[in-house]
Amino acid sequence: MNKKLISSLIIMLTGSFLAGWFGPWWAMSVYIILVVALLKLPVKPSLLLGALSIGIVFLGMALFTYSNDEAEIISKTGMLLGGLSPIGMLGFTTFIGILTGVCSAWLGSALGSFIKKL
Repeated sequence: MNKKLISSLIIMLTGSFLAGWFGPWWAMSVYIILVVALLKLPVKPSLLLGALSIGIVFLGMALFTYSNDEAEIISKTGMLLGGLSPIGMLGFTTFIGILTGVCSAWLGSALGSFIKKL
């Protein structure tokens, strides 16, 4: 990876974490869209970076919630979703984060290429 992609990943991870911690869950997506569009990243690297950044943040927040879960909300939610174990719920949450990151990065890359044409 070149320096631009590594610095973009660090910017995306930091901003996604802060947006997710202090804002609603979808604030991470908006942040990724803006970063990818403004940096005008190409499609393939932006998809990977978006998936990594939001997936890692979702996994970290899910692990934090699971470690502080005294009411066993994660286990009860897993039962509602067909009997998923808490580890399965962490994997499912991470998968949702990866999908969200890919879609956000794709939209940001499309907006960035549109901005290039203007």
